[in-house]
Amino acid sequence: MRHLSEIGDATAVRRVLAAGALLLAFVLTACSKPAAPPPAGAQATASQSSRAAPTEQFLIGVLPLATAADTPAYLGDGIARHLSDALARTPALATIAPASAFRLRDSAELTPQIGQRLGATHLLRGKLTQRGDRLLLDLDFVRAGDGQSLWHETLDRSAAELPGLAELIAARIAAVLKMQRTAGGASPDLPPGGSALAFDALLKGEWAMQRGDPAAQQAALGFFANAIAIDPRWGRPHAMQALVRLRQLALRDAAAGPVEALRERARLDTEAALRLDPSDPLAHRVRALWLGDVALDAVSAEQEIRSGLALQPDDPALLGMLAVRQTGFGQMEAAAATLRQALRRDPLSASMLYQMGYVELALVDYSQAEAALRRARDLEPRLPLVHAFLAVALFQQNRTQEAIDAARSEPLPLWRDYALAMAYWAAGDRPDSEAALQSLIRDHGRDAPTQIAGIYAQRDDREALFHWLDVARRSGDPGIVEIRYMPFLARYADDPRFKAILRELDIAGSGASPDK
Repeated sequence: MRHLSEIGDATAVRRVLAAGALLLAFVLTACSKPAAPPPAGAQATASQSSRAAPTEQFLIGVLPLATAADTPAYLGDGIARHLSDALARTPALATIAPASAFRLRDSAELTPQIGQRLGATHLLRGKLTQRGDRLLLDLDFVRAGDGQSLWHETLDRSAAELPGLAELIAARIAAVLKMQRTAGGASPDLPPGGSALAFDALLKGEWAMQRGDPAAQQAALGFFANAIAIDPRWGRPHAMQALVRLRQLALRDAAAGPVEALRERARLDTEAALRLDPSDPLAHRVRALWLGDVALDAVSAEQEIRSGLALQPDDPALLGMLAVRQTGFGQMEAAAATLRQALRRDPLSASMLYQMGYVELALVDYSQAEAALRRARDLEPRLPLVHAFLAVALFQQNRTQEAIDAARSEPLPLWRDYALAMAYWAAGDRPDSEAALQSLIRDHGRDAPTQIAGIYAQRDDREALFHWLDVARRSGDPGIVEIRYMPFLARYADDPRFKAILRELDIAGSGASPDK
């Protein structure tokens, strides 16, 4: 899995913590193959008390379909992913995000353990075999608590029926659970013309996206373009193209072409997706990503996110993006509540657990911050910034040696020096703290002035911290919007110079109402 540490532009890396740039983590997560989680005993289960109470009667985890030796793996993953979407459109049913469910692809754990880790009431698993133009699906729908099978069937369908398979299976499961599926318009993830070739191209593109490398992203764009050529009325492949292009922008992929041209193509894709299917939540999601990360219009981005949530209120990706915006506007309690709701649907999301840890730090709940950051670290040990902010959570609990050890494990040099300077200072080691700070100033004085100010804030060096905040203000450092809730900086909020910065940036009272 690729991370933001692989972005070549140092300023883009430094921006990860800025409200707009945090959205890039969701772009990368959406386009990356999830790694397997650690054993169940190594992390807290998904059913911790911090999660929101369920609003649905059933919560289903759709595991990726195993595939026979001569059957393309992209078909098994693709059918499972779209089946999860189809089930989520059924009243009183909800599904675990494929990003979390697919982490347990090869798990040897028993059904109750898998169900507990996902927080699911039911699981769907099965195997796909392709024989010529026939698709054989052997499916088993089980109750997660005790593993009892509630429905087992082998479906034999022609390849031409591929676009409708997910809807067919979702209807069977709804019938087993005695749920009525609402008849509505066409599904956004199905081609309007019903073309199996267009749908197959979409599945291939989605599969390529998961590989994460630049060549795979280019291949994904080709598959989505093929789907569009087959059915020009279909909005979904335009939305997927936009996701790929936004990823290429985040990774500063030189092979993708000039930045301005890439931004424009992403804009055109988002507009086409919304024009062709305004009822597709994904279209609103990619438009929000473009508005927030390219146009830098945070207010319009939040409005677009809320438009998507009006269509799919429990979509974890949209909820995660909303929490980013709430964080950027300083609405920390609202952000925490939104993240708890998102984690119910995507309990093994390292990026959202990291964000939850950061929000808990701002809320001065260091034990909860530590718990969330440890879970994120266990899921993705090389995820940038997790170790740095885990160090902050630890030294704030007077566990300074653990904090130093965590800071040393941070993969990004910028954030490693930041965390070490603060952890050593908390431990009373002034020489090593100063060495880490001077390393940060030497290597990142131009792109991390807000972080440098934070270190001086910890030291109660008021003049030095405002000097570096002035550097951040004059240089347009995007991280300066964090000063209301960054560790140590927020305690200077009553200083007239602090208030002047907020007024100049027009962030003292920015943001929509936290009410959803």
